[in-house]
Amino acid sequence: MSTDLSNYDIYLYKGNTFKLDFSYTDSNNIGIDLTNYDANMQIRRSPYDDLLIAELTESYPTGSFGRGLSGDFQSGTGITGYTGGLILNYDGVTGDVHIEIDSETSYAMPLGKNYYDLQLYNPANGARTTIIRGRFEILENSVSIQRSAPELLTDPEITGGSG
Repeated sequence: MSTDLSNYDIYLYKGNTFKLDFSYTDSNNIGIDLTNYDANMQIRRSPYDDLLIAELTESYPTGSFGRGLSGDFQSGTGITGYTGGLILNYDGVTGDVHIEIDSETSYAMPLGKNYYDLQLYNPANGARTTIIRGRFEILENSVSIQRSAPELLTDPEITGGSG
């Protein structure tokens, strides 16, 4: 059974790793060979915004780009160094696509509703095709870890010999 992923909403808890695998197939449910395609996924606050909060490329495992100290960024100028990105024909299966965003990149994303799309580019004929798009919502974790400074309950004693 094939699923229409042309409009697929994603929900991600801030600071979590995200992985999504799916098959890009033709009308006969046969995987489309993506060997000669280039892929790019962009996540932005609004579908009309020029700046990005994340970008994924086929440079896996360092193809997950996020916001640095300067905040939202132009395509090609994000920060990476963690595990993530896009893989076409994933695990050698024709038409399978793997999307991965590392926890550091997702931690830098702002809470709330954002928007994404994943486009394929065919250099042979110059065609661009958006194969998946939708809302990309960053949610606050329900578990909050509170830390406090250690506290000494009694006066420490110094023991041991000198020598």
